[in-house]
Amino acid sequence: MQHIAAPLERRNGLDGFQLKLLALVIMTIDHIYYFGCSLTDMPEIMTLIGRIAAPIFVFFVTEGFVHTHSRGRYLLRLYIGGVLMQIGNLFVNICFPMQNGVIVLNGIFTTMAVIVIYLWWIENMRKAWREHRRGCAVLYALAMAALLLSIVPVQMLLPVSPLAVQLATIFVPSPVWCEGSVLIVLIGIGFYYCRNSKRAIAIFYTAFLCAVLALQCLFSFDWEVVRSVFFMWLALPFILSYNGQRGRGMKYLFYLYYPAHVYILAIAASLLGRVW
Repeated sequence: MQHIAAPLERRNGLDGFQLKLLALVIMTIDHIYYFGCSLTDMPEIMTLIGRIAAPIFVFFVTEGFVHTHSRGRYLLRLYIGGVLMQIGNLFVNICFPMQNGVIVLNGIFTTMAVIVIYLWWIENMRKAWREHRRGCAVLYALAMAALLLSIVPVQMLLPVSPLAVQLATIFVPSPVWCEGSVLIVLIGIGFYYCRNSKRAIAIFYTAFLCAVLALQCLFSFDWEVVRSVFFMWLALPFILSYNGQRGRGMKYLFYLYYPAHVYILAIAASLLGRVW
C-alpha cells in the first residue's frame, strides 16, 4: 500500500499542546524562582527564562478566540478563573504569609479575559462601523476607553474605601491592573491581527518590544529591563514553530495546573520559611 505523506504543516513544527506544555514548564521555573526568593537567593536566569512563557500563552488565547465554538463561554471561563484566583491569592496571602515581602499576585486568567473582551469589542465595533451603525461603533469605543480608565475612580476610592478597591481588583477585568498590564493586552491584540502571517507576527512582535525598550530608555537606561525584554522576545521562535495543529486535548490542564502549582509553591515557601 502506498504511503501518503502528511501535509507539511502536520509534519513540521510543534502543535498547540506541545507549545502549551513547554510554556507550562518555563512558567513553573519562573514561579519556583519567585517563591524560592522568600527563602534564599535564587539564580536570576530562572526568572529571565520565565519571560518566554507569557507571550506563548497570550498567542494561544488569540487562537482560542478564533477557534472556540462559543466566545461567551470562553470569556466566562477565563473571567471566573480570574476571579477565583484573585480570591485564592487573598486567602493564601493572609493564611500563609511568606518572608521577604513575597506575596501571591498571579492572575493570568484575568489578563486573558481582558484580551478576549477587547478583541470581541474591537470586532463588534468594526462590524458596526461597516454596517453604518456609527452610534453602536462609538459605544464600543467608549466601553473600551471606560474599562481602560476605570483605574481613575478606583484610585480615588482608595483613601475612602480600601474594601471597594479590593473588590474592584477582583471583579473588574481592567487592562491596567491585570497581570502584565496594558503591555501584554496589546501584544495579544497584535497577535490576533497578525495571525494569518508568521512574517507579520515576527515583525509586529519585534517592533513592539523595540518600541517598549526605546520608550523605557528615554526615561532611564536599565540593563534589567533590556534583559527582560530580550527574553520576552525569545518566545518568538517558539511561536513561529507552531504548525497550526491543536495536538492532544486536555483543554482544562492549564486551568487546573496554573492555580494548583502557584498555591502549592506559595504554601510550601510559607511553611518552610517558618523553620528555615
